[in-house]
Amino acid sequence: MFMLGKDVQKFGGNDKLGQVVVNDNLHEAESIEVKSERKLEDDTGYGNAVIIRCFTFGMNPQAFQNQPTKQELFNSHIKGIEVMLWRDGMTIMTEVEPRILIKDNQYQIFVGARPMRGYILKENPQKLKQIIYG
Repeated sequence: MFMLGKDVQKFGGNDKLGQVVVNDNLHEAESIEVKSERKLEDDTGYGNAVIIRCFTFGMNPQAFQNQPTKQELFNSHIKGIEVMLWRDGMTIMTEVEPRILIKDNQYQIFVGARPMRGYILKENPQKLKQIIYG
């Protein structure tokens, strides 16, 4: 398998900021830092579409007694992730390293994906600055 030997990249930082009220709803706020060699304002939107998919899993208390590493978590789910992407007409991007975020009693795996040959995206791709700034 192409990713079994690859280390899962970690976030630059993840700080809990507490609770905030937005539109009369209480939310947990966090700050997540990642490193980029490019500024969002420089995103010209060239190239092929890239999809970021997030898969959320609940923690199995028996499996977490031995404290698995993030790499072990990813390796245990890669086949299922590939099948779910295939059903949606996508393949995993091996050049984009997966990210894993562990929080409370669940964890999320983020992977980069691209449409398979002949598959047409139904959504309009957005530039990074459109996603961040709206």
